[in-house]
Amino acid sequence: MAERTGSGTENRMILIGAGPMGLAAAKAARDDGVVTIVGAVDLDPTSRDAAGRDLGVDTYGSVDDIAPGSADVALLAFSSRLAPVESAVMRLVGDVGCHVVTTCEEMAFPDPETRRRLEAACRRAARSVMVTGANPGFAMDRIPLALAGGCRNVREIRVTRRVDTSTRRRPLVAKTGYGLSVSEFQTAVQAGAIGHVGLEASAELLAEGLGWRTAEVSGFTHPVIDDHGSVLGQHQLLTLSDAAGRYIELDLTMAWNLEDPIDRIEIVGDVGLVAEIRGGYPGDQGTTA
Repeated sequence: MAERTGSGTENRMILIGAGPMGLAAAKAARDDGVVTIVGAVDLDPTSRDAAGRDLGVDTYGSVDDIAPGSADVALLAFSSRLAPVESAVMRLVGDVGCHVVTTCEEMAFPDPETRRRLEAACRRAARSVMVTGANPGFAMDRIPLALAGGCRNVREIRVTRRVDTSTRRRPLVAKTGYGLSVSEFQTAVQAGAIGHVGLEASAELLAEGLGWRTAEVSGFTHPVIDDHGSVLGQHQLLTLSDAAGRYIELDLTMAWNLEDPIDRIEIVGDVGLVAEIRGGYPGDQGTTA
């Protein structure tokens, strides 16, 4: 983030994406005394107007409407997909002159060409981009990597995360397919509308942190259904392996009223470690942190 000025004033921050997660994170930064919120951007007029009233700031329909030099920091929380977020980041870094913090899952581990473009833009503008969040960013990558640091010759990492979505924000519930039929769920998976976007990024971050070179990534996304055949959510499994046969398994279930929510991490190596967060790590509150 930008440094505080000599006068002691706070960083001026603009929010890009005025949904529940973006608003909560922006308010947390403001309430912690880290920033002063000076504006909000959202494509949806209803969300935009609500954010303006809630935050007491001017609002805009596009990042193209933000004047150069009008903010020091931008918080991007409007998409999990790389393409629209990269476009906004380039505008904010290069033209507005902002440092950028984003919760975009696909930007947590971008492809090499995208990484080179972002790094070049940041160097030219002397600005930085930070990708953060609960998952990717903490629950299924940073915590397992920290635990693996206490073991030699790690051979396997298995991470299980079970989330009761009845306690989570509505946009996340919708992304799990809740209320769909099984056929509708399968169609949405094929279209990329359902499934946790950041699972592969978490696995790649873990592998890079361990110094492993990825050889193969495989996985599936299946529906969790009730006794009547309605979809309650999703079960997603991803496995990453290297040429030496070592592997990372990320097992994520997110469903309505899911029993026994938990985060469980198992490290297999010369020293075996098992860690659990009973009740599960609260992703919404964790992202704002």
